[in-house]
Amino acid sequence: MTHRFFQPLFVAFFCITALVFAPSAQAEGLGEIGIVEYQSENGTPKQVGVGITIDQITFVDQQAENFGVVGTLFLQLNFPELAERNVTQGAPLRTYSVESFRELLDEVGAQPPFFIIRNQQGRRFTQQTTIIVTETGQVSYAERFTTTLQAPHFDFARYPFDTQTFFVEISSLLPTEFVEFHPLEDETGMGDTLGEEEWILQNPTIFSTTVEGIGGHETSMVALQFEAKRHVLYYILRILLPLIIILFVSWATFFLEEYRRRIDMASANLLVFVAFNFAISTTLPRLGYLTFMDSLFVAMFVITGSTVLVNIALRRLKTSGKEVLARKVDRYLVIWIYPLLHAGFLLWAVRFFLV
Repeated sequence: MTHRFFQPLFVAFFCITALVFAPSAQAEGLGEIGIVEYQSENGTPKQVGVGITIDQITFVDQQAENFGVVGTLFLQLNFPELAERNVTQGAPLRTYSVESFRELLDEVGAQPPFFIIRNQQGRRFTQQTTIIVTETGQVSYAERFTTTLQAPHFDFARYPFDTQTFFVEISSLLPTEFVEFHPLEDETGMGDTLGEEEWILQNPTIFSTTVEGIGGHETSMVALQFEAKRHVLYYILRILLPLIIILFVSWATFFLEEYRRRIDMASANLLVFVAFNFAISTTLPRLGYLTFMDSLFVAMFVITGSTVLVNIALRRLKTSGKEVLARKVDRYLVIWIYPLLHAGFLLWAVRFFLV
């Protein structure tokens, strides 16, 4: 009875505590979003320059289709109200934190250009933020950050000879009638030591576009796009070369005269292929579609397994008194069928996936 009486009181106390001590929501931008009355300047949107520099790629997760990045975000815009304030105070250059700059904008009645990283996953960790205001009212915002970004445009059909496209998308939270982003070419690029050993990163380009924002309004966005190719030598030496050796060993079994020994060697070679497949399966992306590498493994597995069945069939012909027929079939397998089967499938896979 006592438990039923106090239970509603506990629930009410918990709700009140959560409301009082809950953290306030904070926007991805130059301060908190509260009640803001935003107006365009003389009927034209405020022009904001956006630059993105990639300093490091921390990881590329092919299965989750995301990647980690350490970068620096630059914003440049003008506030004429701040120019008059700096002149009157005799300070040609001032630096501010995000909180103090927001208080400064509140004093002069201006609002910051709120933004988000559109393809961000999870939280963004800001290492350092600096805001510089010149005597002309030009504001330069620099933020060094670490975050995980979504990469939904991955396509591994040509794996491991694929080229992937990565994006860092900076989008305004306000419609284009109030704020318009444009790229800063001089503040955009990629570092020399990105820390990524598997990929070769290249061709960084920055562009602006419009996307659908909150409430269906058209908003401005600037995106940094760059491409990445794999270091193919690793896959050639660690995957393709062992696969070719396994296939040659399988083909070499046809040169043995004794069919029983052929069966033993072909069976052992099939087990080696299965073990090799399991050993590298953790390095391959798990996808819902077939890639170039997957097609090679499936076809070679079928062909290697068929050698066991063919040798069993040839031994059966020999034991049933049809050794002449077995030798004739064997000769065609060694000289024509087996090599042409591999070459034909390889040409098809290259044409279908890589060309």
